[in-house]
Amino acid sequence: MTYDQLLKLAYKKTKSKNKEEEAAKLLLMELSNQEPHQFYLNLNQEVDSDFQNRYLEALDQYLIDNIPVQHIIGHSYFFGHPFIVNGDVLIPRAETEQLVEHVLYFYDKYFNGEKLDVLDLGTGSGCIGLTLALEEENLRLTISDISSDALKVARDNRDILKAKAQIIQSDLFENMSHQFDMIISNPPYIPDTEIVEDIVKKEPSVALYGGKLGVDFYERIIKESAGYIKEKGLIGFEHGYQQKAQILEFAEHYYPQAKIVQLKDLAGKDRFTFIGIGGVLKDE
Repeated sequence: MTYDQLLKLAYKKTKSKNKEEEAAKLLLMELSNQEPHQFYLNLNQEVDSDFQNRYLEALDQYLIDNIPVQHIIGHSYFFGHPFIVNGDVLIPRAETEQLVEHVLYFYDKYFNGEKLDVLDLGTGSGCIGLTLALEEENLRLTISDISSDALKVARDNRDILKAKAQIIQSDLFENMSHQFDMIISNPPYIPDTEIVEDIVKKEPSVALYGGKLGVDFYERIIKESAGYIKEKGLIGFEHGYQQKAQILEFAEHYYPQAKIVQLKDLAGKDRFTFIGIGGVLKDE
């Protein structure tokens, strides 16, 4: 059997379970230790029976046991960097890459290359904060989470990727001792009663659920941030598309003088809110 035939078999099995074909392909590429261009060049190459059996067993973990492919291979790519992920942290999503892109854009546009102190609150795997540290050397990162298990993953990612970041275990701002120029967060935002797919249940519930409407952490962060954001500062969030109005209400209540920008993701859904304080995000 060739890689191409094995992939077609995987697609057939995937379709029968209403799962993602891209996940089956990613699993095959990663287990074969091939870069995408190598994989496509080798589609007609024969696969030995041991590898075939190993791949089909791993595929069943995804299709039958609902284990995310990223957990099976042990990592997920974010901004081109391989981040270790497991059951203690969320798997990074494409929308969160867009959050990082927006933060870097606002940094370039409004902070003029200054050295800034940045807090990634509820860091999980560290993907937001560590990527910011890798992409912009003038950003001094602190990454924080309430979960010691999540921080172990973040610490491993920091060390492997050779990113510079201070790590603090904290329930939001509880253990913070100084102010920041930017506070960035992708907190839990799934409403408590919302039913999620079985595969999502493999991710930590503490990182998923955000109260009755999914906005509890946003109000806490916005309210409590007053003592931890500098006079000229930026607070940025990723959130659920249905939560735009409620988060805007929180922002206007606690920061009535701020410039607030809300942006859509690439799918056209309301996904990001930025609160510019002290002239940040000013009108052109």
